[in-house]
Amino acid sequence: MIEIRFAGFGGQGIILMGIAVARAAALYDKKPIAKGDPHRYVLQTQSYGPAARGGYSRCDVKINDEELYYPFIDKPDLLILMSEQAFKKYSWELKADGIMIVDADLIKENPECKLFKIPATRAAEEIGTRIVANMVMLGAVQEISKMVSWEALSQAVMDLVPESTHELNKKALERGRELGQESIGKCTFKR
Repeated sequence: MIEIRFAGFGGQGIILMGIAVARAAALYDKKPIAKGDPHRYVLQTQSYGPAARGGYSRCDVKINDEELYYPFIDKPDLLILMSEQAFKKYSWELKADGIMIVDADLIKENPECKLFKIPATRAAEEIGTRIVANMVMLGAVQEISKMVSWEALSQAVMDLVPESTHELNKKALERGRELGQESIGKCTFKR
């Protein structure tokens, strides 16, 4: 089973990231995680603060090749953080052997874990709009973790975003994929 938590603040597209991964795993990725059942079972939950923009936002995804009965995550295998507030709230929950991926532009800490720093916000600004920082991060997360296939994730994202933004989102995903590949050699692991 893979347990994934995306966290940041409202307005960053955190929920969209989780929904895209859940959709990719449930609908488009047909390979099992382990031997056995050729189906994937997926649960996705979300939580956000009282403010639509600026408050905290969290989306959890569980992917398994066996049925899932409990929707909550205590210790994620993969923790994606896109704000300082999310880092302070969730960083301590990561499993001992888990992977943390952070937006290097917004989080400066260097916790003792398998840490990947992705300049998602800066890359999005270079593309032309900060609004696709979540897609940059999503592309990097896929490249680093391989939790779903590239094809499945790309298809899920295109299903979820307006058609008029497809090219922009594709460009952001691709840039994230490049940054993910670059970061693999720079991963800090202090344990």
